[in-house]
Amino acid sequence: MSFISENIQKVQDFFIYRDDLYPSLGGGNKARKMMALDKVLKTQGYNAIVTTGGIQSNHCRATAVYCQKYGMECTLVLHGNESEFHRQLGNAKIIRDTNASLNFCDPDEISETMDAAMREYEENSYKPFYLYGGGHTLDGGKAYIDAVVKMVENGFTPAQIYLPTGTGSTQAGILAGISKSGANTKVIGISVGRSKIKAEKEVEEFYHRLCEAYDIPCNGEIIVDDSFLCGGYQKYNDAIENIAKYSLSYYDILLDTTYTGKAFYGMQEILKENPVDGDILFWYTGGMFNYFGV
Repeated sequence: MSFISENIQKVQDFFIYRDDLYPSLGGGNKARKMMALDKVLKTQGYNAIVTTGGIQSNHCRATAVYCQKYGMECTLVLHGNESEFHRQLGNAKIIRDTNASLNFCDPDEISETMDAAMREYEENSYKPFYLYGGGHTLDGGKAYIDAVVKMVENGFTPAQIYLPTGTGSTQAGILAGISKSGANTKVIGISVGRSKIKAEKEVEEFYHRLCEAYDIPCNGEIIVDDSFLCGGYQKYNDAIENIAKYSLSYYDILLDTTYTGKAFYGMQEILKENPVDGDILFWYTGGMFNYFGV
């Protein structure tokens, strides 16, 4: 295995961007996005965070660890089975080991539950920060613009980048970075739960926000493939399960069946049908905690 930078390694006929090596809050794309908010939170005097996610949320894990690390209050509004949360390992266990307050609710109750948590903090003289699920902030997107620009400046410009796409902010940030760098690179998101139409709309909206905020040419192509949903979020087939099972042996990373394994499988299937001249990059957003979660 040959390394071409501290974050990018070549495996067989493609490269992997090791976002799991991000050195804070357990690593991964959600840790990178969370740390991108560090300056704003500290300079503007915030002392509590309210956010939301599922019971194995990487974003909620990164947020809870951040708050514990810097002495801030934290409320997580979690959707999913509460008893499963207390049984499972991975991100769920890490969250349990922090000081985060937990509120469980149905998905259609998330907004009102977060609003109630914000009011409670304010009534008790805190200054809470309302953080959308997935770390969906301009600062978080800017972290990916910077990462891509640095990659291109260091001499690596892949023909295609593949990654798992959920809320869409990571893909939007990577695409904005490609647009800023002027590279001729396609960014292909493999949807982990949403339809192509809905996922592309989410990516497009945030991509345009980033381009406007940071004066970037808004000329990128939005590409999301929903052919590998296997029925929806957290659903997978035997092929994805096998990829996750043998990922450490074959690729030196742990792929999970919800996010990275699904995206990796999608990348492989697409490239079987449509081989590409040029370098292929799989943006590994981190999967270790999800792998060990259930």
